[in-house]
Amino acid sequence: MKIAPAVTARKLLLELGITDMATTDLKDLIIYHNGMVKEADLRNCDGRLVMKKGRSIVTIDSKIEFEQRKRYVLAHELGHILLHADKEASFTDDDSTLDGYKKGPQEKEANDFAAELLMPADLFKASCEKKKFSPELISELAQKFNTSLTSTVYRFVDLGNHPIATFYSKNKKVQYWKKSNDLHYRIPEINKLDVPTDSVANEFYVFNRIYPKKDAVQEISKSTWFELGKYDEDARMYEFCIVTPRYNSVLSVIWER
Repeated sequence: MKIAPAVTARKLLLELGITDMATTDLKDLIIYHNGMVKEADLRNCDGRLVMKKGRSIVTIDSKIEFEQRKRYVLAHELGHILLHADKEASFTDDDSTLDGYKKGPQEKEANDFAAELLMPADLFKASCEKKKFSPELISELAQKFNTSLTSTVYRFVDLGNHPIATFYSKNKKVQYWKKSNDLHYRIPEINKLDVPTDSVANEFYVFNRIYPKKDAVQEISKSTWFELGKYDEDARMYEFCIVTPRYNSVLSVIWER
């Protein structure tokens, strides 16, 4: 029977006696599993994996600016190596696979593995306890786990102590959304449509506006991203955006206090 990705990640941490992934070099884990890692100027992707006869080659795009992003790419590729070792295959990973909106069983499994490996559920939940949600909390968690802001936000959606919603857009079009289970607002059918005109994301696409940290949180209306029912009242909500110029993409994070 196939082992769940999160279980595989926890078994690896236990097997190697790793108690602090934030300081662990992911390249070492790939080498330990008969792989090699190199950097090269890749076009249109962040990482590439080739597996054959029990060995693997992982290539990371040398243009990736942030080390935390590289760590997530490596963790994702390690997930492929451990979970899909029965296949002689190649994987090419970009924002569509790494950030979750291109859904497929193998890509989801690799992302689930990477999330648990880098941000173990028990430690992540404990790190959120009794803390108010804010962009500063996401930054604090990202620093603690040595992860990217984007991967930290997605982990918070699943395990955080405050309901939030995320909308990932690229080239002004909404590609993917995800929300906490206890956020019960309805989301309209907006995939592949333009971001809402009154959203903070739209300000980036129209005016190239990226708010500085002190102004990162912008007030919006509930109706900006959510569908109002017949008897619903509009309400104050908040949006902050993680912008990735490399992909012309915006991750909008929405919540109410």
